[in-house]
Amino acid sequence: MDVLQPAVRDQPRRRAATNWTELAWEVLKYSLVVVVLISLLTPIYWIFSSSLKLERDFFVSPPAFLFEPTLVNYERALSDLQFLSYLTNSLIVSGATTLTVLVIGSLAAHALARYDFGAAKWIAIAILSARLVPGATMIMPYYVLFRWYGLVNTLPGLVLAYVGFSLPFACWLLYGFFLEIPSDVEDSARIDGCNDFDVFWRIVLPLTRPGLAATAILVFLGTWNEFLFALVLAGRDTRTLPVYLATFISERTVFWGSLFAVASVMVIPCLILVLCVQRSLVRGLTAGAVKG
Repeated sequence: MDVLQPAVRDQPRRRAATNWTELAWEVLKYSLVVVVLISLLTPIYWIFSSSLKLERDFFVSPPAFLFEPTLVNYERALSDLQFLSYLTNSLIVSGATTLTVLVIGSLAAHALARYDFGAAKWIAIAILSARLVPGATMIMPYYVLFRWYGLVNTLPGLVLAYVGFSLPFACWLLYGFFLEIPSDVEDSARIDGCNDFDVFWRIVLPLTRPGLAATAILVFLGTWNEFLFALVLAGRDTRTLPVYLATFISERTVFWGSLFAVASVMVIPCLILVLCVQRSLVRGLTAGAVKG
């Protein structure tokens, strides 16, 4: 009994030490989460708050966090017919690109993941390699080719360029999601009388909904925020909002109020889209790893 008593006496101390260690880890984890949230939300707060400032408030030193808000920047931006035209172009181009990439990419990725032929993996690697080429190096070939076929300064031409640029990434991402689906599920559907298209449409696509949501978000954001292709391949009537943002920066001054107002409007569709598919997006971004 005398030998066991010290050990019994030390148990509360060990429990207290363990509790303090767990508490310290919890505090550290939540502190890191707060730091990450602040670093992510600060730019968004700065954009929206700056869109409510007058021009003189941008040159105050130190920066003014408390100021009299105004909607004059939004009134000026929303009343501009050029802004409405560019907003419409951005919605059309981004929506059409996302839909086209999902349709073609899902079909191609499913074929690579399910149909057993020798060059399937090599084709998948070649598709991913095409995405590794910097976009700036593809501008001139695109421009020459599109000018030859009369696609410069047209919305279909801009959509076609974005589809070609985004399709390899979408194929590779969806390829991993299709590999996660057991082939026995599709074989059972075929035994029940489904053809290949029914299997793909009724069985495979519903099971890969998180992957489709993640791919759609990434493709939409990439197209929505793209600047270089829209600057070179589009004309005055077919340019998108990122190009319109650049018009507020001149050689002598920057119209900060209008710039931040348009930037705030650009953020809103992205936030709405992410909120609508947030559950599928979280599952999709944490799944679909490509099997070796």
